[in-house]
Amino acid sequence: MKRPFPLGVSATPDQVTSLAGYYDFIEPPGARVLAGLGDEAAYAPHKAVLEASSLPVKAFNVLFPSELKLVGDMVDWERVEQYLDRAVNRAADLGAQVLVFGSGGARNIPDGFSRTVAWGQLVRVLTLGARYADPRGVIFAIEGLRRPESNVINSFTEALQLARDVDRQSVRVLADIFHFVEEGEPFDDIRQGADWLVHVHISGDERRYPGYGRYPLRELFDVLIDVGYQGGVSIECRWGDDLASEALYAAGYLDALLS
Repeated sequence: MKRPFPLGVSATPDQVTSLAGYYDFIEPPGARVLAGLGDEAAYAPHKAVLEASSLPVKAFNVLFPSELKLVGDMVDWERVEQYLDRAVNRAADLGAQVLVFGSGGARNIPDGFSRTVAWGQLVRVLTLGARYADPRGVIFAIEGLRRPESNVINSFTEALQLARDVDRQSVRVLADIFHFVEEGEPFDDIRQGADWLVHVHISGDERRYPGYGRYPLRELFDVLIDVGYQGGVSIECRWGDDLASEALYAAGYLDALLS
C-alpha cells in the first residue's frame, strides 16, 4: 500500500538488513558518531557503515551528548559551535534531512539558574546551528520531552514557541506520541503548528513498538492526515531482543491501521 508519509525506524544499519521494502529510512543516534568523533579518521569507518545502509539515513536522533551543556554558566560556546558544524555537515553529506533536538541531559536548566537566560541560550544554540543548516538543507526538529527527561520544553507548544523565537528556516518542531501521552498533551495542539512540523516519532505502550498495547496511534494519524502532514514518521521505541521481528510486525500493524 502507499503510505501517507514515509515510515522510518530508529536503529543502526546493522539492525535493519532485513527491513528493506518494509521501511523507507532509518534514524540512528547521532550524538557520538555524527559529531562526537571530531577526528575524520575516527569518523571514516562509521561514515562508511552509514553510507552502505540498506535503508537510507534521513534523520538522526540524540543530537547532543549529555555532557555537552547548552544551558547554564558552564556553556563552552566555541565547542558547541564546532560540534554543530560537524553534525550538520556530516548529516548533510549522508543525505540526512532532520536532526532531532531532544537531548534532555544537554539542555536541562541547572538548579537556581534563570529560565529566561536559559531560554535565550537555547535560542542561541539553534541560531548557531542554523548558520550551518540553512545552506545545507538540514533541519533541526525541536522535541518536547516529558518532565522526567527534561526540565524545559515539555510540550509541542513549548517547542513551537522556541522555533518561532529562533525564526530560521532550518529550525522546526517534532511531535512524539510518547511524550504527548506522558504529558497529557492533546494531539490537537499539532494543529496550531502544523506548518512547523517536520518529523514525528511513534511507539506503543510502555515505549515499546507500535502494536504493543493500545496506544492512540489512530488518533495521532487522523490529525496528521487532516493537516496534510507529509514528513517522516519514525518508530522510536525500546526494542526487545529481536528487533527485526518486532519491526516487521510493527510495519504490518501500521499499514493495517492506515489502510
